[in-house]
Amino acid sequence: MRWTSVDGWFCGACGIAQIRELTTRTLWQGWWGPLSMFATMHALLRNWRAYRQLRRLDPPSPVPGRPQTPQGHPVWQRPQAYLALIPVIWAASLIASNLKR
Repeated sequence: MRWTSVDGWFCGACGIAQIRELTTRTLWQGWWGPLSMFATMHALLRNWRAYRQLRRLDPPSPVPGRPQTPQGHPVWQRPQAYLALIPVIWAASLIASNLKR
């Protein structure tokens, strides 16, 4: 289990790009340990809170000579995010098999 954070001053677009990248990485890699499930849920809630704060910022004003950071695709349009369904399906199958007994 490893925590990653990005510190700095971000405009809304750059911050949302970072949140999307880190959330996708969390959904892809965060579920694979017994205690990691709780840490992953905590990380996803923190990312969601930061995303809500970033959406309230004014749109960035372009700086001459510097390209604007693309926000990238939303999290659920990234294939890696769907790997988070594996532990959910596994847990649902465990619960269903225990209910049948």
